[in-house]
Amino acid sequence: MKFMIAILGALLIATGAFAQDRGGGAYYGPFTDAEAQLLSAVWPEIREAENYGDINWPAHGLARAPGSREVQRVMAANWPELRTASRFEQIDWDELAKGPAPQTRRSDNGGGQSGRGLGPFTGAETAVMSQLWPQIRQAANYEDINWRGHGLESPPGDRTAREIMASNWGQLREAERFEDIDWATSTASSPTRVLR
Repeated sequence: MKFMIAILGALLIATGAFAQDRGGGAYYGPFTDAEAQLLSAVWPEIREAENYGDINWPAHGLARAPGSREVQRVMAANWPELRTASRFEQIDWDELAKGPAPQTRRSDNGGGQSGRGLGPFTGAETAVMSQLWPQIRQAANYEDINWRGHGLESPPGDRTAREIMASNWGQLREAERFEDIDWATSTASSPTRVLR
């Protein structure tokens, strides 16, 4: 089956057989036509992965994840929402480019639910932090984290979120999973307690 997918992928690249038609032209968001066609072919299988980082691309006939590092970061950050599309062609890239809606910001200090942010982070920022957490929590100081080394231009969150993380890092990094952080307790002594 995997061999057949690889052959199908090669054929798709060569022929452009599955071009998506929107207003007379193909549109695949941040992907080239070839990348989008490959993703379309393996979408039913890869969307089953709970986390984008868990996808075994070689098992699906691809050497690596399609797209640039930035595109891959966006996919990872939005994976819970993206994987709900039954077909790759159903993803609304224009809507995704607008960013998270204001209501995805948290107004309380508690934990989050699927699709909602945690603490001072939006849902998309929470997904990025969750994915990177096992590596970044090893840093002795929040300021020591090499975000570019993790494929990001800057730390997730706004200035307030970064201040909260920096001033509470010693306690926050004790959580094994980002989702396990008790924001109400962890930020109780912080001078910057306003969570969005």
